[in-house]
Amino acid sequence: MEFEIAKEKAVKYLVTARKTEYEVRLKLKKGKFSDDIIDQVIDYLIEIDYINDDEYVDAYIRQCMHLLNYSIFEIKQKLLQKGIKKDIIEKKVDKLKETSYETELKQKLLNGKLKNMEDIKVTKYLYRRGLLNSSNNFYEE
Repeated sequence: MEFEIAKEKAVKYLVTARKTEYEVRLKLKKGKFSDDIIDQVIDYLIEIDYINDDEYVDAYIRQCMHLLNYSIFEIKQKLLQKGIKKDIIEKKVDKLKETSYETELKQKLLNGKLKNMEDIKVTKYLYRRGLLNSSNNFYEE
């Protein structure tokens, strides 16, 4: 009976938007369900493909690239906060690193939002966003 209640709560939570396994676990823990019941519900939801962290990461990366203009560094940090396993993140982000996404993003920022900023502020902004490392300068790229 407890399994059915927990399953129903999890499904209702997932109806509004895709969630990670970690997020569903947290929701069920807040509902005071036992770890055994939570594990059973998670296994069930994975089996019926209501939870799929791999697909979640793909969709999240697309969203971050097209709507939010996040750097690869920012995408990785957000996914880690959502409880996605590092190996899944690395596998997906490695594919993104092979593209010119970050170069195009940096150019878009330099031609738009950062166009009239002082050089030091531009450098600091790009560095914070993970678009520069300590050894390079935005003019050199």
